[in-house]
Amino acid sequence: MGHIATGRLLCLLALSLLLVTTPTAAVDKLPDSGDEIVASGEEIVVVRSGDLPLPDNVSAGALAQRAVLRAFLHKHPNYVFKPFVMPRIQGQAMDTAPLMGISSGNPPHAIYVNFRQSSTYISHGFLEPLETLLARLLSDNERVRQWTEDDEWIADPTAAEVETALQAILDHVPEPVWPVIYRDADTDKMGIPQGRHIWAMPTTVLAKAMVYRKDVFQQAGLDPRKPPKNWDELLQYGRQIKSVAGKFGITFGGGPHISYGAYSFLASSGATFMARDDHGDWRASFNTPEMAEAIYFLLRLVHEPFEVDGKTYHGIAYIGLPGNDANLKWERGQVGMQFTVLEDEMLASINPELVGIAPIPDSPRRTGGGELNARMLGVFRETSPAQKLAVMRYIWFVASEEAQKIRARVFIENGYGRFVRPDLLEQFGYHDILRRVPKGWQETYQQALEHGVPEPYGKNTQFIYNKVSEPINWALQQPLLELPEADALARISEGLDIYAERVDKFLLGELTEEEWAQRRTVGVSVLLFIVIVFSGSLIWVWRIFTAAEAERSGQRSWWAYRQAYLMITPALAIVLFWQYLPLLMGAPLALFDYELVIESTFVGIDNFATILYDTRFWSSLGRTFYWVLLTVGLGFWPPIFVAILLDEVPTATLKYLFRTIFYLPTVVSGVIMVFLWRQLYEPSESGFFNQLLMLLNDLGPIAGTMVKLLGVGLWLSLIGLVFSMAYQLRELTWPVRATITAFGSGLLIASCMPVWSAWIGPGELAILARGLDADQVTGWSGVAGFLGGLVGSFSIEPLSWVDDPDLAMLCVVLPTVWATAGPGCIIYLAALKTVPEELIEAATMDGAGIMQRLAYITLPRVKFLILIQLVGAIVGSFKGGTNFILAMTGGGPNGATRVLGLDIFERTFLELHYGLGAAMAWVLGAMVIVLTAYQLKRMSEAEFSTADTK
Repeated sequence: MGHIATGRLLCLLALSLLLVTTPTAAVDKLPDSGDEIVASGEEIVVVRSGDLPLPDNVSAGALAQRAVLRAFLHKHPNYVFKPFVMPRIQGQAMDTAPLMGISSGNPPHAIYVNFRQSSTYISHGFLEPLETLLARLLSDNERVRQWTEDDEWIADPTAAEVETALQAILDHVPEPVWPVIYRDADTDKMGIPQGRHIWAMPTTVLAKAMVYRKDVFQQAGLDPRKPPKNWDELLQYGRQIKSVAGKFGITFGGGPHISYGAYSFLASSGATFMARDDHGDWRASFNTPEMAEAIYFLLRLVHEPFEVDGKTYHGIAYIGLPGNDANLKWERGQVGMQFTVLEDEMLASINPELVGIAPIPDSPRRTGGGELNARMLGVFRETSPAQKLAVMRYIWFVASEEAQKIRARVFIENGYGRFVRPDLLEQFGYHDILRRVPKGWQETYQQALEHGVPEPYGKNTQFIYNKVSEPINWALQQPLLELPEADALARISEGLDIYAERVDKFLLGELTEEEWAQRRTVGVSVLLFIVIVFSGSLIWVWRIFTAAEAERSGQRSWWAYRQAYLMITPALAIVLFWQYLPLLMGAPLALFDYELVIESTFVGIDNFATILYDTRFWSSLGRTFYWVLLTVGLGFWPPIFVAILLDEVPTATLKYLFRTIFYLPTVVSGVIMVFLWRQLYEPSESGFFNQLLMLLNDLGPIAGTMVKLLGVGLWLSLIGLVFSMAYQLRELTWPVRATITAFGSGLLIASCMPVWSAWIGPGELAILARGLDADQVTGWSGVAGFLGGLVGSFSIEPLSWVDDPDLAMLCVVLPTVWATAGPGCIIYLAALKTVPEELIEAATMDGAGIMQRLAYITLPRVKFLILIQLVGAIVGSFKGGTNFILAMTGGGPNGATRVLGLDIFERTFLELHYGLGAAMAWVLGAMVIVLTAYQLKRMSEAEFSTADTK
């Protein structure tokens, strides 16, 4: 088990470097998994449970859970249950928190499991088979509940006892859930129990339904007693609601999880994500006509134009994304309909006088049925026998009739009895409450259970929503609604086939021996190259600093600097512990198929061979270079210009005023900045930036033409200014001038892109959909049409901003430029103080303008700082960005903002491919270390002195 302890230490160190999300609560200091505390002659067993509410949660559901726990602890006073708390990522809380806890050696003993996570947890050895544990509890043989000092069971229950326990569990679980909890492991790794087992047990079955705002229905002239029953009615109702100012017909989650947000539509059409083939292997099954029809209906909801009272609207849906105000719009009554899970927390939070509940609308193919899921608990395998028995007793009690009765009583006592399942109210004798149950609630729940489609639960389905979201987001970016419906469905089906093939490769990854041999050869070459780069860079830096030290060796001995060495020792120790120790400990991971619980396997260079042929890796690497280009190109120069402008301010009062204004973004926390910019980027007509752009549509032809030509002129002037700076600033070092030239070239290329797009035309699909003549919209005709568009009024449509793969990366970079320009200028302001005032005054008296003073006096004297900062900015861009991108877009849409750092984080901590993540990190490190070595070389040539000694 030594490799597990080492790995947990490594993961804890790496977690502190990579984790950027805000923890929901402080983690109580608990004994380790194997610790046993003895008090008053009884063994005190401490358990961390993943289903307990946090102390600040006072909802009816939380009160009911606590009541159930108190009843359980009353029967077992030697048990101490504490909620499992770990940092989590918004929108992926159930994915990230347990995995973070397991990686850091702080796992939940009672681990929360949902359908799509189940296969991953089973395949990595996280779950203990429950039927055996329950058999130990139900057995009359006391020895099966005893263990040795080495935590080995003294005896095992008989096969008959295990079979009885298995059947008892299945009797407590709805039959549609059986295939999820009772199955074989999707792997043959050593240490994973083979055969069919029960891996988790549902504590609450969840089904989806539609909720709608009765007040919004009334405002739109709809009858709140008659919710939509099918897709056509849903579209009709949504259009009536959208025609009311400031309203949206429906909202659902979008971005990288749009397939989850729209799962009710997909499931009601009969689409499934995964299925077993004839050989029993899991395959993508979403490339079907049912899926294509559901996506086409989504296109209609989001984009289809319609006209009401002479005004044209585009779509009825509001796409909810992490960080925007979708929930706030619902609470304010700005959205008419949405889908939700029928669970205690949700039901207790709604006002039945204001919100109605209805079944999922029927599709043309079948009766509506959304997602069928369950809150499940499993027993984490790496716990002590005492904790395993405690968790199993707790799970069995939570699923019992006694616990259901307690939950019903608490809900009734807190005034939410009408939201308890009607069958439970009748079973426990609450007939007076039963009469007040909202009309249709029981029918809605029964239909949801009867027609609900289980959430995907096959092999590697933990992130299946991200995979299936890609073809949906692709379809949303295409002009498919302009095609005849049959042609659009055919195009969608073609796209689904392509994406289904990608998912199959992701799931299976099967290669022949010849293919592995070829890949391993390439992997060896790359690994040798990385070793040479690292070794060469370290040797180069060592020689640089030892040579510099040798030049000063005759001046003063190291003993003369003993106080300086003593002062830097704490900082050096921290850097060694948090930076270099994880690096050294993580290096071997690239050579292993590393596991947290079961035995790890040495795979040699297979991880390098895998990533070098992985299109996702190369896509992430390419986007990393794009991120660096935008970050440095747009973000490096503003602090310099701001510092120069602030230094030129004539009066002290104005200097302090403008410095305060530019520095203000620094006091805004990162979380607030993300929420602020996400709302500014809202893709609908009501989005702030879209409203500003669409104001241009109000300009007449003459004013519109003038604004267009003025914008083009200013843009070309900016490009000319950048190139002139590269030419005039001859006193700067060549890397800085080359970077300025590259920046100008990038702006010039960006300027040519619209012309190139006009040359190649709108694309085959758009030409076909709009019935255009290809000769009239491509080549010189297309360019002429583009230039002709510079004359006349604006006709701007709302932009998708971060939802548009072409704009997403730029939209992520702009907030960082805004936030860092002010604080970034401080170091340059300090450097400008070293420029002698008499030189500037003399140059001014000689008639030198600001550009001449900058080119020949100011910038040459700070060129060394600019170069050091430039290299540091490039290195920082390669290493950074992960935090902000994760919070802003989560890597979407369709991976358009997934840089290599984020890809490493996802593969390591979310997909649990530690070896692949380590190999990718070494490739990234090989690129960064060369730049770092050059930066250190330049710093070794620096001579530091105070400004008054110049």
